[in-house]
Amino acid sequence: MSAFQLQALVVGYESPLLTANLSIESGTAAILGPSGTGKSTLLATVLGSHPAMSGSIVINGTDVTQMPIHQRSIGMVFQDPLLFPHLTVSQNVMYGLRRNGLNKTDSLKRALELLQWVGMQGFESRSPQELSGGQAQRVALARALAPNPAVLLLDEPYSSLDAELRNRLATEVADLLNERDVLAIHVTHDQSEACRITDAVYRVEHERLVAVAN
Repeated sequence: MSAFQLQALVVGYESPLLTANLSIESGTAAILGPSGTGKSTLLATVLGSHPAMSGSIVINGTDVTQMPIHQRSIGMVFQDPLLFPHLTVSQNVMYGLRRNGLNKTDSLKRALELLQWVGMQGFESRSPQELSGGQAQRVALARALAPNPAVLLLDEPYSSLDAELRNRLATEVADLLNERDVLAIHVTHDQSEACRITDAVYRVEHERLVAVAN
């Protein structure tokens, strides 16, 4: 059985936007499509912040479609880093761990490990306001991965960055995710980026996901 499955999952609001059938065992899959085709709604539905219209979301053999967000074991990185401005960099990364009941010492150890992994060692005591856009996204990635989620969702996380930084960071993050064997779903509108940094590519066509040769 695949680690992540979407089984005839229909997402939308008053009417359906997208029907998704998807099966991923490992690696990173990209979802391509223009604005308004339901890509971000699909991620919100998988995350649990938006209800599915019908169908199922299965993670490691468990149907999580009706589960609340905190029980789904899913991490999320958005277009904007959305770091907590009143917390330091290390406190941002520790946030999910502390909320899940991990003690402060072990939470800090995990946060420092992840910050080093994403190249942000030495920034532990900085505030989010002191970070560049690329640095903030690295911290957001560390925060999303801190609780060891089964699936990581990335919703166009580099689109607000300039082209050079976008390309460099996208490649670096892809290498990091491969290094740790993180199963990830990456939404983007850039097909060349998708083919370069992911293992499988799907495009939204006629309100359905269609596999694209990569």
